[in-house]
Amino acid sequence: MKTPLFSEHTKLGARIVDFHGWEMPVWYSGIKAEHMATRQHCGIFDVSHMGEIYVRGTNSAALLNHVLTINVSPMQQGRVRYTFLLNESGGIIDDLTVYCIKPEEEYLLCVNASNAEPDFAWIDSHNQIQADIENASDKLALLALQGPDSAQILMQCLDFELDQMKYFNFRLVSTQAFGKLLISKTGYTGAGGVEIFLDQTFVNLLWQKFIAAGATPCGLGARDTLRLEMGYPLHGNDITESTTPLEANLSFAVDLKKEAFIGKKILEKQQQDGTARQLIGLVLLDKGVPRQGCPCLKNDQEVGFITSGSISPVLGKGIALCYLDRSVAQNDEIAIKVRDKQLKARVTRPPFVKGNVDK
Repeated sequence: MKTPLFSEHTKLGARIVDFHGWEMPVWYSGIKAEHMATRQHCGIFDVSHMGEIYVRGTNSAALLNHVLTINVSPMQQGRVRYTFLLNESGGIIDDLTVYCIKPEEEYLLCVNASNAEPDFAWIDSHNQIQADIENASDKLALLALQGPDSAQILMQCLDFELDQMKYFNFRLVSTQAFGKLLISKTGYTGAGGVEIFLDQTFVNLLWQKFIAAGATPCGLGARDTLRLEMGYPLHGNDITESTTPLEANLSFAVDLKKEAFIGKKILEKQQQDGTARQLIGLVLLDKGVPRQGCPCLKNDQEVGFITSGSISPVLGKGIALCYLDRSVAQNDEIAIKVRDKQLKARVTRPPFVKGNVDK
């Protein structure tokens, strides 16, 4: 599958890779260069492979409250929340953002690329109250304009004042050149900026305008290292159907005071009894690259495993997310087994760096 911007990526000489069935750019000029451009200036990412699901009607909030871990009923128009779809065992089917377009009547869910159809089917299978559900993934495109200069570029290109918007809020904007936009002060980089949903018809023009205004085109490689520096989880690596939000230290996106939702009973028991493991961070003290699946050792005993790892372009050190036994404490020194070597690492709670780096 290809996004509407595929021809733009090839024109720019991007290295294209298969990403869950999508032909996506992994880098243009290089992962480190694109990473630092986003941290210090502004990067533009094509994330049109992400899925979009509308839930509408008088029963929309009731349906979402049943399948999501947060309570959408108090959400005001223009508010965004991070949340989960769980299975009956409390495992994470997907993590997503929900946009309140009209309280109690219309919501937009942005889900992970490979999960759009399964998520839609899961929600639909629990739709006994007959809310209106639409998978709009083949109609909408999504751009992420990220970095400290994004507000300036957004004003230059769309005459939109970002500083007046609160974090995790959005606005609906009508433009003559690019149609209707949903501009959201969110992102997956920790560098500030926006994500913009729009009709696929106009995405090439907006992409070109952002680049002409100074945004650096960035691929999935930089997107991954940026999110890892902030400790943001990646579904399929750090969170899966075998992990719960409480194990992943993501309880802020769970409302156990809500009357009921799928997976709640398991989470209530975990909250009461505690979890045997936790998702936490590591910073390498030795040179090396931590990789997914590498065992973590303390006193030569295995105490966990790495779920995501790389070299931080900002720190110049190896960093990782991992599941560790609760017996391991923050600031403990452990070892990571990489091939035949054991590399020293310090347990720490992300983020590993500040979102923006001084120019």
